[in-house]
Amino acid sequence: MWLLSVCLAAPAAAASDDICASAGLRATRVQAEARIDHDDRTYSKVFSTVTLTVPMSWTYADELLLSKDSDAYRKAMRCLARGSMSGLDTRWEEWRSAEPEVTPTADPTGVRTSRDEWLRVRLVAHAWVDQEGSFPVGPWTLDVGKAHWTLRLTPPAALKSAWWEQVTVDPGRPGALSAAADGVDPDGDTAPGTGATAPRAGTDKGRSVLVWPSDTAVGAPAVAVRVEPSWPRSFSAQDDSSPYAAFDAAGGLLWTVALVLTLWYALRVLPRHGVPDPVEQRAVANLRGWSLALLVVSVVVRGPDIYLGAIGAFGGDASEEWDAQAVHAPWAWLTSAVAGAVLLYFARVPRWLALTGGVLGAGAVVPAVLWAVGGFDPGRFVRPGSPGGWTVAAVVVAGVCSFALPLLGGAAAVRRLLVDGGLRPNRRARPRPWPLIGGVLAVVAVIGVCYLVASERDWNRASWLSPHMGAPDYGGWHRSDLRNNLLWFTPNARWWWFAMLWVPTGLAVLAVLRSRVAGTAADSLARRGPQGADRLLLLLLFPVMAAMDLGVYTASGAFVWCWFFLYLVALASVLRLTRGRAVAARPLDRSGEPLGTALSASHRAGLLDRARRHRELHAQLRRLDQGQPDEGTSRRDLETRLRRLHRWRTAAGRPDRLPSGVSVVDAALALGPCRTWWENGVKAARLTQPIALPLSAGLVWTNQLRGEALTGTLYDRLGLPDVLTQLVLWQVGYAAAGFLFGALWQELPGRRGPVKAIPLALAYAAPIGVFALGNWGLGEEQTALAFGAMAILLVLTLTGLMMDLETFRGEHPYWRGRLSLLRSVYQMRYMSVQLAWVLAQAAAVVTVLQYLADNGGMPPQFGGGGR
Repeated sequence: MWLLSVCLAAPAAAASDDICASAGLRATRVQAEARIDHDDRTYSKVFSTVTLTVPMSWTYADELLLSKDSDAYRKAMRCLARGSMSGLDTRWEEWRSAEPEVTPTADPTGVRTSRDEWLRVRLVAHAWVDQEGSFPVGPWTLDVGKAHWTLRLTPPAALKSAWWEQVTVDPGRPGALSAAADGVDPDGDTAPGTGATAPRAGTDKGRSVLVWPSDTAVGAPAVAVRVEPSWPRSFSAQDDSSPYAAFDAAGGLLWTVALVLTLWYALRVLPRHGVPDPVEQRAVANLRGWSLALLVVSVVVRGPDIYLGAIGAFGGDASEEWDAQAVHAPWAWLTSAVAGAVLLYFARVPRWLALTGGVLGAGAVVPAVLWAVGGFDPGRFVRPGSPGGWTVAAVVVAGVCSFALPLLGGAAAVRRLLVDGGLRPNRRARPRPWPLIGGVLAVVAVIGVCYLVASERDWNRASWLSPHMGAPDYGGWHRSDLRNNLLWFTPNARWWWFAMLWVPTGLAVLAVLRSRVAGTAADSLARRGPQGADRLLLLLLFPVMAAMDLGVYTASGAFVWCWFFLYLVALASVLRLTRGRAVAARPLDRSGEPLGTALSASHRAGLLDRARRHRELHAQLRRLDQGQPDEGTSRRDLETRLRRLHRWRTAAGRPDRLPSGVSVVDAALALGPCRTWWENGVKAARLTQPIALPLSAGLVWTNQLRGEALTGTLYDRLGLPDVLTQLVLWQVGYAAAGFLFGALWQELPGRRGPVKAIPLALAYAAPIGVFALGNWGLGEEQTALAFGAMAILLVLTLTGLMMDLETFRGEHPYWRGRLSLLRSVYQMRYMSVQLAWVLAQAAAVVTVLQYLADNGGMPPQFGGGGR
């Protein structure tokens, strides 16, 4: 939108300075401060604070006290903030940190009378350095180059003759390369303004700053400070330029390629059963077909972005040509239509759904074809003027259809994966048309309304000082901005559905795992878990569904594919290192045979009975120790009965004893609450949901609703829908982590569920630690990383407690509550340790959540349109 601002500002600037009655502002005293913050953030952030002491004798001083929605207020404030401009003026890069403060104040000379009253006006603004070029923020202009940035004081024309008492610049670390002196700017040219003096070093709130003081009313000084930012901040500012934008898009595609190649390898080595099972055949075919569909969709969606990034379509000087960029938007209609067609083809939809998809595809493709043959000019469409009602309608239809088609295809694909894989009962042979189509239309409507509301909010923010009434160009440019947002709806909205394709990927893997669950209750623990390729598929769920979505370095996703392998290796390494420490891996006392080979689900009933007797005997021993003996019992008798409970048999039926330090209670807990590893996984996944909900809400608040992150959410075109989406996706991720926890139950070390949670939490936290270390080295933010790592530990710890309780769920009716049963299972000593461990985790989570520092958020992400 830079060109929009220039086109409108140029004629406005030519207006007479008398518009602002500049002579009445000569007595105004101005203090201006600029600060560039490079620390602990991906993008550097420029802050501007201007404090003006305005005499009430100024013609428009009274209007500063009117409503902020009045044109008179806007005119007066525009004179102070922008200068003598009578037309539309927009600043897309500038953000208001707070509303302007207007308060009565004393005469700056120290004398206050009824005739000479003054107003104190404080203007605060900021901007992110997220692209190359020049952009204003307050009375400053920042020129962003590849290696150097220059901050210049460009005061409003109405204030050039005011008394600029003090101008302060904090260039941030590592400091300024050079600063203006004697009217010469850092690049050697004559600087604007009068009375320029060399800056002096100063301090402000512990920061080293450059100060331009003035003891007389000599006008605005010439201030130009040259900064050489650190290379991470410099790279971040060029993330839309070539070749950085191409690397960013390629990194996301490589993540998909890595996943698909791993899936193909697992399918290639997947052992076949002697008697083919129809459910397994369908699940394997679905996984193979979905992996190919995912690859095609990723190439179709990300391929054009790689090309546009390579040619620098949205970076550097191209970012200023917002109307020229519009020519790239219709490509998204075609690519989204192709992606939706691929998803529908995979889903093998019935005829009526295929016909619906054909209608949506035609609605998306026909306007794109008209554009391709020259019947539609996107650049003209987004410029002021009347493109015609039919043209606007065609763009709306193309946007809605190109967004609805992938949603319809994705919903149909998910249904196929659920039904064919046995993850959901197939109550109907064919899906009912109206609920599916109605649901898709409802989503499109909600997304569309939120998109338009955010667009309107952003327009009001950028044009807040422009006159609304009696300005002939305001309405035309307002409608132009609305059409620009309509044109870019599909390029922006497609990332909402594309970012959720990991969910059907995980469902496809789960369907294969479920179809291959085999064995009987007599199978030992050592033979129950998935092996070989099945185990690889199980481990793949960790980076695909359970792992935390780590961010990028220097605003580039060039290396995001590395996190896929890092998560996979972290889980595999933790399991390998702790393999011999699980209860099932402990050797029997005499033969040395692993307990897992001699323990099976068929032992459950007898083992639970023996475990109950074991706890009762221990309770009697405790009463003896407390001087409360039971009649007719002695310690020797109780100890003898306990030793008998310790007897066991090997897999071959020979007499043996349980491993040293392993009781029958531990053996029962090692089985888990269910018969198979799959059922244990499903049980744990369900148990995570109520536990994880408050933590998911905390993560959403931290990432999207806290501090200035809320600003990004409100102004991001899909920010509001994404709040609910992220809450659901966090719950899905925790469910996947719970499933892995239950499926790997017998392999995890520890005799109690809370201890078993530690290895999986470590595998989850290890890549987060690596990422945090990289952020620390690059000086970037650490948003919610510690909170996310501690949250998964707390979720799995509480899930482990619930799993242990579920193992003894048959005893629930005989206890006053679950806590009483838990105390019986864990015994007093273990109970106190586990509760202390849980409370310590909860306290740590609350502490981190309470003291999370607000890093200023991230700039709202707008696709295209020169934003």
